[in-house]
Amino acid sequence: MSATDFHSEVRALRLERVLDASVEIITEQGWDGLSMTAVAKRSGVPRQSLYKEVGTREELGNAVVFREVDRFLERVRTGLDAHPDDFEAGVSAAVRGVLEHGRSNAALAAVLRPGHDAGLLALLTVNPDAVLGQATSALESLLQGAVSAALVDTVVRLTMSHLLQPTVDVDEAVDRIDRVVRGFD
Repeated sequence: MSATDFHSEVRALRLERVLDASVEIITEQGWDGLSMTAVAKRSGVPRQSLYKEVGTREELGNAVVFREVDRFLERVRTGLDAHPDDFEAGVSAAVRGVLEHGRSNAALAAVLRPGHDAGLLALLTVNPDAVLGQATSALESLLQGAVSAALVDTVVRLTMSHLLQPTVDVDEAVDRIDRVVRGFD
């Protein structure tokens, strides 16, 4: 292993510790409780290194959101990979994976709980590239033009709606999205 590889691995591990600590703080204290000092203390990464690694508090928040979106997108990849020859079954499995993961995701629960911090919810909803854009681009890339961009956008928006404002159980949400996918021209 070269010194460059070693340093890259250490940097990635340090960033994961910072992001894990950030999620813990957001979950316990909300967005307003997130400070570079608190993250440094919880993660064991010096504050000066935090600024060098992630930048500002807002940039740290974005990094947390992007990592969480990546974790949701892994569920999408798994669902689509499980049904390589059946788009509808793949999308159904992907949507189910996302919604089930969402039900147990601490960061999402912190955003959605009553009395949540408007700042964190704004980070997710005001900047469309933070979640919607990243999810849509990733799904389009995974599908490689096999379906229309309009269908991809619709599936992502419906899934996010059921994720952020669940009004029915996962089975019913998946069934509703399946019906849309089957009827989409």
